[in-house]
Amino acid sequence: MADSSIKKSSPLLIAAAWIIVIIPTAWGLEYTVKNALKIFSTSTLTPTPSAK
Repeated sequence: MADSSIKKSSPLLIAAAWIIVIIPTAWGLEYTVKNALKIFSTSTLTPTPSAK
């Protein structure tokens, strides 16, 4: 009943595939978070005109 020709994937190949996926994802997440933080930083507030 069981097929004896089932191939198992190499753990090294699986690890390499995950690295190929994780590295660009981590870079993209870091890039997105850095740019999103620019919106919430207080150093970009525009000065208000002083009332005389």
